[in-house]
Amino acid sequence: MAANRGDGIVAPDGDERAARIGVTGHRPVALRGADVGLIRARVREVFAAARAAEVAGAGHLEVISPLAEGADRLVAGEAIAAGLPLVCPLPFDRDSYAADFKTVGSRAEYHALLAAAARVVELAGSRASPEAAYAAVGVWMLEHSDVLLAIWDGAAPRGEGGTGHVVRDALARHIPVVWVQARPPHEVRILTSAEDGVPVDEPLARLSQLLAVRDETR
Repeated sequence: MAANRGDGIVAPDGDERAARIGVTGHRPVALRGADVGLIRARVREVFAAARAAEVAGAGHLEVISPLAEGADRLVAGEAIAAGLPLVCPLPFDRDSYAADFKTVGSRAEYHALLAAAARVVELAGSRASPEAAYAAVGVWMLEHSDVLLAIWDGAAPRGEGGTGHVVRDALARHIPVVWVQARPPHEVRILTSAEDGVPVDEPLARLSQLLAVRDETR
């Protein structure tokens, strides 16, 4: 039976120790040339590494995805396939957000993922300030995440709320970033923030340890 925490995220059986994986990544246009099948395999590797922490007592896993087209949905689909609870913070109410997606297929995929989610959180974004709304959903995600999974090309931020911006914000908050490179061969590594602010490059094998010792007050 699921318990509803004050932050709106559902924890099975009242367990408030969930290890939460936030998601950011590029839209389809920026993933052209990517091997999507291999990216999916990399995401499954990340989930397997995270489950080692779950087994070690770090709490069950949850995945937080805003369901933008591209990487957000790719990871959300893999989370559902893996049996992981999916939490979907949206920048607008669900019907208004659907207007972002221009094809029938994209809207159908969006509604299917919402239907499979354990929890949907509709933020009060305004269409008058859409960039601020997209940035706000990124902030919400980071405030509720223990690690960030980023499908990212490694480029500097190109705008508020974009993938590079969210990665930079995560490191500034000392949230580890599991980086799946957006270009083949889609290598995976972890970035953590050192005291001097320079990111430290670590292997994926460190993920279970980082989750096991995460700050439980966040």
